[in-house]
Amino acid sequence: MNGKTKMMAVAAVVIVVAAAVGAVFMLGNDNDRTLSVVYLKKSHYEELIVGDKKGFFDELDFKVDRHYVTGSGKDAVDALIAGTADIAATGEGPAVNAIEAYGEDIVVLCSFAVRTAAQVWVAQGSLIGEKIVVEGKTPQEIADQLKDSKLKAGVIEGSSTERLFKRWLDEFEVSYSTDDSADIRLVYLTGSTLVQSFATGDIDLLAGSQPYPSTAIENANGVQIGSSADIGVYSSSVLITTKDVYEKKTDMIKEFVAAVKKSTDYVEDHLEECIDICADTIGWSKTVQAEVFANSEPRVEFNDRIVDIMFAAAKEGVTRETIADACPLDMKEYLEQLYA
Repeated sequence: MNGKTKMMAVAAVVIVVAAAVGAVFMLGNDNDRTLSVVYLKKSHYEELIVGDKKGFFDELDFKVDRHYVTGSGKDAVDALIAGTADIAATGEGPAVNAIEAYGEDIVVLCSFAVRTAAQVWVAQGSLIGEKIVVEGKTPQEIADQLKDSKLKAGVIEGSSTERLFKRWLDEFEVSYSTDDSADIRLVYLTGSTLVQSFATGDIDLLAGSQPYPSTAIENANGVQIGSSADIGVYSSSVLITTKDVYEKKTDMIKEFVAAVKKSTDYVEDHLEECIDICADTIGWSKTVQAEVFANSEPRVEFNDRIVDIMFAAAKEGVTRETIADACPLDMKEYLEQLYA
């Protein structure tokens, strides 16, 4: 089954279900002056949160419908594929997974931020000093303590965090599986159950993007034991759409990207205000939000650096060229013009 067939099959199921409840949501009307965008109100989406709160999206000459999901960027991609949104904001992992599953039917519009230390690993406080010593230890020395530990690590399946956590484990030669046959047992959870499972002690480790780690640290006595920064890996927040939507709504999509660019500029020029906006929206401390921004480079772009970040998340079958070609030439030229 090729990418287009898969998308048609998914769309057909969605339409049947929606019709059953009398709420079919149709996209792609040529006369429709509405653009729907799906993202999460959490860290890695700050630039969209700022754009929303400052009214940059409302300044456009068409309506921008905002849809919010919980969990991870994979949930936003699922909404895009189901046809309930025109654009999905996500991490490089779910974006590349979508390219792998649907091929040329997925269009990458741009990255809107590059981040370091984007993914964080947290251990139960009761393990610190007993099974895991963190203070004064290198990432390799911390990882060595996880070998043969049989600790249960919770992570959201299909997320960028899953990819980077596995890469961290591989880098320091810690084995993992979904059973007790390896050093670490992976437990796949959702965004709504990840912190809860940590708080109840059902998992020993939590691997996640913010605000999950900070929530576990602040409210459940967690202790950070590592992050993606340990292996020098960058993460990217990207906007993707489908080929069909891009062809029908190219002009609106470009104007929306320009509004996102306005938001990234605003973050750089009004950092303290944006810390307040995002901390209040996400529901965490301004100190943590400031740390996130300190490790972020907000900018709309699609270039070799973004391709490299995305390719690092790719599985076999997705080439660097495939990712580079996922962004249309006219969009690449438009991105360059925004900074001319």
